Amino acid sequence: MRSEYVVKNSFWTTINNIANIIIGFISRTLFIYFLNSEYLGINGLFTNVLSLLSLSELGFSSAVTYNLYKPLKEGDDRKVAALMNFYKWIYRGVAVFILVVGLALVPFLQYIIKDTTFEISYIRVVYVIFLLKTTISYLYSYNYTLATADQKSYLTAKITLVSNFIIPFAKIGVLAYTRSFIAYIVTEIILNLITNVIKAYYVRTKYPVLKDTKSTLTKDEKMKMVTDVKNIFLGKVSTTILNSTDNIIISAFVSVVSVGFLSNYNTLIGYVQTFINGSLYSSQASIGNAIASETKEYVLKILNKLTMITLFVASFACTALFCLSSDFISIVWARNEDMTLPVLTVFIVMFNSFFQMIKNPLWMTLTGCGLFNKDKYISIAGAIVNLVVSLILVQFADIRGVIWGTIISQFVQLLLKAKLLFSEYFKMSCKKYLARILLCFTVFVFELVVTYGCCCLVPAMHEILSFGIKAAICLLVPNAITVILFHKTDAFHYFTGLVVKTLKRK
Repeated sequence: MRSEYVVKNSFWTTINNIANIIIGFISRTLFIYFLNSEYLGINGLFTNVLSLLSLSELGFSSAVTYNLYKPLKEGDDRKVAALMNFYKWIYRGVAVFILVVGLALVPFLQYIIKDTTFEISYIRVVYVIFLLKTTISYLYSYNYTLATADQKSYLTAKITLVSNFIIPFAKIGVLAYTRSFIAYIVTEIILNLITNVIKAYYVRTKYPVLKDTKSTLTKDEKMKMVTDVKNIFLGKVSTTILNSTDNIIISAFVSVVSVGFLSNYNTLIGYVQTFINGSLYSSQASIGNAIASETKEYVLKILNKLTMITLFVASFACTALFCLSSDFISIVWARNEDMTLPVLTVFIVMFNSFFQMIKNPLWMTLTGCGLFNKDKYISIAGAIVNLVVSLILVQFADIRGVIWGTIISQFVQLLLKAKLLFSEYFKMSCKKYLARILLCFTVFVFELVVTYGCCCLVPAMHEILSFGIKAAICLLVPNAITVILFHKTDAFHYFTGLVVKTLKRK
């Protein structure tokens, strides 16, 4: 049953992610056509600022999901209802907190935006609208946690798929008609609210237990939850800082336009990471279930398989992005300006992207094991390293310095988290797993260098034809290397089997 849910969740996640990539590409292309890279910078900057404000939520979602595994398995409806009621009120409090603190930051916006042509009054209006978008998202989204914990995230997948078609095209339609960035964001807020209401209603019809609004947690249960939340909160801080401070530092020390240029690459990476992480995270609840009911040896096998599967996909994806992203941006998004980054900067960006993907199986397993208390100190260390190193290196290397700060921080956390998981849960050394991670990086760099070298041999010709030849090289070379190196491994056979099962689903 567990593998059936994984395949079903993966299937719908894959369908939604493919739709997101196609529609997102069309939407962003039209966005750049109607506006410019400075709007891209503002969009990326405020998204990151509000991600930091959302730190107030971090911990509750993971804690509730973790605590739902056991009562769902045992059919304890009272406990499930009590957890979801507690979660609902927490999320309402989070929404209010984000709104209040977000409004308090309005007078300080000019200090994080460098070299912009926008009036500060306009920037403040746009920021407040972004703030409302973030706040409203917390009013209904707590419902989905129950389906996720129950390994049935596919329940809302069809609604998500429809909304993923309607919302982007509606936003672009409004933008084409009004040429107003504000109207564009307001349209997104309204349609997202409607979608969330529909999804929440549908989940509630599938889980009658959500209609029980009277069940509450005991004092001891609440105290345990609060303890888990505090530990997970600190554990999640680092991830949010890693993902959300780069644009803020670049905007403050380089320029908001540079944020826009980098956002083009990050958008392409985001499409790929959403696709990969969505397929992996569809198995998050299954990992938690396996930890609760299977042997440690079985869990270790899952971790190793997921790590190698991530290598197969991420090495190909990041290699292709490195070789093709600048050409793609020049052809499709550049308009009348050069919006590409230097080759060395692109390599560092893709190296960081690969790092973010390859660490996910370890992070997921650590979360599923519930080692929140000790993990928090690792995340605090990572957050400090990221901020300090990024702020120092940005003075000397601009964008590259900020990204190196993120990479160094992730490296520190990877070492410490691996040691924690293997010593506390598996009761063994992490050296073999770290050697596996080193192998992953070696294979990735090897595939990237060989593929890029082949792409450099493509003679000068029409840019679209050249792009097509390079794309064919990126499709064949890294995957051929992967097949040659790993075709006899269990992880490769498991991966190909999972792909076949997913493709066979109707």
